Amino acid sequence: MVMRLHLALALGSIALGASLLGCSDSGGGTGGSGGSVGTAGPSTTITTGSGPSTTSTSTTSSGVGGGGGAPVAMELLHEEGRFDLATAGKPAFTWSGTSIGTRFDGSCTSIAVSLEGAKSVWFQVEVDGAPTQKFITTGGAASYPIAMNLPAGPHDVRIVRRNEGFFGTVRFVSFDAVGCQQVESPVPHKHRIEYIGDSITCGYGIEGASAACNFTGGTETVYSTYAAIAARNLDASAHFIAYSGKGVHQNYGGNTTELMPELYLRTLTNDAGSMYDFSLFDPDLVVVNLGTNDFSAAIDTAAFVADYKAFLGAIRQRRPAADIICVTWAHWGASKEALVKQAVTAFGDPKVQTTQFTIKTSEGLGCNSHPNTVTHARLGMEFTSFVQSKLGW
Repeated sequence: MVMRLHLALALGSIALGASLLGCSDSGGGTGGSGGSVGTAGPSTTITTGSGPSTTSTSTTSSGVGGGGGAPVAMELLHEEGRFDLATAGKPAFTWSGTSIGTRFDGSCTSIAVSLEGAKSVWFQVEVDGAPTQKFITTGGAASYPIAMNLPAGPHDVRIVRRNEGFFGTVRFVSFDAVGCQQVESPVPHKHRIEYIGDSITCGYGIEGASAACNFTGGTETVYSTYAAIAARNLDASAHFIAYSGKGVHQNYGGNTTELMPELYLRTLTNDAGSMYDFSLFDPDLVVVNLGTNDFSAAIDTAAFVADYKAFLGAIRQRRPAADIICVTWAHWGASKEALVKQAVTAFGDPKVQTTQFTIKTSEGLGCNSHPNTVTHARLGMEFTSFVQSKLGW
């Protein structure tokens, strides 16, 4: 029996950016191929949602704990990130880290995911909470095997987009399973984090062998960044609004086209008309990791402070209850770090604070002098500890 699970729900839209350490705002993918899994026999279609703003699928609630604890939301599909529903039943997404997962029960001979859209977009597969393999889209409509011959019992599967928005738009079509059936599972996370950043948050070049390597889609993955590591450690659902080369006041090299405050409003990264409905995701914490690209060229420091403060205001307007943590980098130099701190002080919000990240030369670098997986692993643990100590998570 083949079970075919479709996502026919109305989700909101989302988008964000990422900055470079000495890189222009460009990138490319590498070619590749994905296998296909045929379907045969009876099929089951699961559709959910109505209207323009629902994000849950077949939701029910059940009590936990002997004394009647808080209800636990149950879903057939768990979506994290910003989705656009211009194509009915096929939610489109572009931002790094956008993911869709579900749970199957039985003896799964094979599980595949069907996608449509851009070619050469890399995905990370996760089975039962552990990364297992990655695949690259072939373009158009195709099915990609993500698990085979799983032992009997329940299994959680998830696909996570590794690449940022300029690699193109992908649409989710269905999960297809042989030998097992899709079942409800608890909403997986306790907390919610929204990351706003540049190429560092995207994981640009993170898997490169050295600073001299040439960037490709295969060297980029948000999955291994400080941000994703901290989210997993903190049991948090995460949205990554990040794009290489972007800044608050100016982009890499002084360019001012489509700054991060503008991209922050979008569902799809490169679609100015896809405005995000911020009511669809209510983070406990917003992390702003911007400034690296602003400081890549001569800058009007007063204008930077004013624009950073204004962006904090735009975030607070949409996230009235969230804590906000602003990242500075030691390699910027104390005077530039002070500009971010000045903006935070001028904003005057007690729930906004800063933290400093460092790069250690002994850890090496990824492509185009970006932090590599070693540095991100350390920063992920350090940021986890910072959030736990400051917010009590």
